[in-house]
Amino acid sequence: MKGCIITMKRRFKRRLCALIAGAVMLTSTVGTQLTAYADSTPTAASQTSSYKLARKNLKTYFFTNEPENTVDMSVYYFDGGTVPYLRIEDFAGIFQTVMASSGQKGLDFDILVDGEKVRLMRKNGYYAEFDFAKNTIYFVDYNAFLSSDSRTLVDLVMPSWKSEDGTYSYIKTLNSATERYGKEITMDLGAYDIKLRRKGDGYYLPIQTVSDIFFAPQLFNLLYNGRSVIVHSADPLVTDEGYTELGEIYYGKNGKYARQKIGKDLAEYSYNELCFAMDHLYGLKDAHNIDSFADLVEQRGFTQLMTSNDTRISDYALYQLIYQNLDDQHSIFRMASYASGYDFGTKLKNKYGQGRARTVTFDLLDEYTGLRSKYHPDGVPGYQEIGDTAYITFDSFTSISRDYYEKAPTADDKDTMGIVAYSVQQILREGSPVKNVVLDLSCNTGGEVDAAVYTIAAFLGTASISVEDPNTGALVTNDYKADTNFDHKFNSKDTLAGKGLNLYCLESRVSFSCGNLVPSVFKDDPHVTLLGQRSGGGTCSVMYMNTASGSLFRISSSMRLSFLRNGAFYDIDQGAEPDFVISKMDNYFDRDSLTAYIDELF
Repeated sequence: MKGCIITMKRRFKRRLCALIAGAVMLTSTVGTQLTAYADSTPTAASQTSSYKLARKNLKTYFFTNEPENTVDMSVYYFDGGTVPYLRIEDFAGIFQTVMASSGQKGLDFDILVDGEKVRLMRKNGYYAEFDFAKNTIYFVDYNAFLSSDSRTLVDLVMPSWKSEDGTYSYIKTLNSATERYGKEITMDLGAYDIKLRRKGDGYYLPIQTVSDIFFAPQLFNLLYNGRSVIVHSADPLVTDEGYTELGEIYYGKNGKYARQKIGKDLAEYSYNELCFAMDHLYGLKDAHNIDSFADLVEQRGFTQLMTSNDTRISDYALYQLIYQNLDDQHSIFRMASYASGYDFGTKLKNKYGQGRARTVTFDLLDEYTGLRSKYHPDGVPGYQEIGDTAYITFDSFTSISRDYYEKAPTADDKDTMGIVAYSVQQILREGSPVKNVVLDLSCNTGGEVDAAVYTIAAFLGTASISVEDPNTGALVTNDYKADTNFDHKFNSKDTLAGKGLNLYCLESRVSFSCGNLVPSVFKDDPHVTLLGQRSGGGTCSVMYMNTASGSLFRISSSMRLSFLRNGAFYDIDQGAEPDFVISKMDNYFDRDSLTAYIDELF
């Protein structure tokens, strides 16, 4: 099942190689040198200079194992421990390199030092301040600090739809955002027994902490296995064909790094960091009655398991917490630790399943698709006309698979944006008999936000997407338009709105995440009628994460998709109620009968 995913295309890899050279030789990289605050007086080095410091040079891979995307980087350990740290300059260089290569603008900063405090200062005035004496990170505005200069405060649509010359393709973000900035935040690492380290003029940050707080919200992670560091996106490390090249680096050839044991200090830090990250980044704490993740673990009696230095024990505990206690469908256990071996995650899945909510949805999906195949034995077409009614169908939201400006979409295209664009052109063609349009999301389990936004704009003219961050208080509504005829113009020719058509959306309990977002937006618009049963919910975009002990998982992030009514934000986790209920499953897929029913509605 797909979640509501913010798409990061691999197109940034073309820009990556030119930027890698500056990622580790950071003293020569603009904006990463340590300088004193302009108005500060340098203080003497603290007693933390007594730390015993060890250094290892590790290969660091930027998304691939290609030599041009690989550098040597120093990783540091304190007092004989096994918890890995980066110098703050190295972290800054990696972060700025990755953000620039992914098309994010303005996410570079100066590093300003004032004794025990180090400030990452962006040109726009937003900053993150590390206090090495108090073990805290202060953000004047967390969302704004992580937001690209070319985007709004919170924008889930991929930035690369806007080209360097300022023109848009496929999706255009309008200059009509409504923004409410969040509150100041101080993240207290010390409360979780997480330590920032200073030795003389060197300032050091735990790798997993910066991965969670800075990289994960941008859909990247830093993976560490004691032998290398991998700057990673959501791509799988193991496929049906076996280990990928990066997977072999992470798990070892034939999984040879599966030795189960890690350092006790690393295991304890991994648990503490997990609690810290979940408390600050999980988006459904209130709905799940979670005051703190540590309390949840303790209530399950899992604290000892989670702090075990046997990674198969901690993997088991994390697996159970995700599927038994979070059980929100978006949150999943993706891959076991390198020390457990990839196969251990498969064994957990086979033995324990994936939680009550996902099981119910998967079983219902199987029932729906099995019944649908009786009416469409050769597969349901993306676009179909029955009498005066057009049906648009896809079971997940997927972004473009080829350049439609070069060659227009056809009935054979399978990605959402191609199907929607082709359908709009067919419905609006000269002499079209179509009076009713049905978007069939009855078996749609979610997917990419960009494709969902494109679909909404194609139906309504403008897609208004509201997002709230309950952990910071930020509230944003963004407006988008879609180019469905690929003339690089965003106007009334690109939408079904205002054409005198009767617009419908077919939804079911299976319609989850983006499959829930679209009918939820339609529900609050008078121009689209919902048919079927209440959609399946799923209000948060997904965030990919990992633990310091090496496990990979996914959570419902703090970006909660919502609808705006009378100035107030309401999340969409409860699903959208239909305007007309369809109680018999056959009536979803017997389109001759459904068409006759729709013709009788008005």
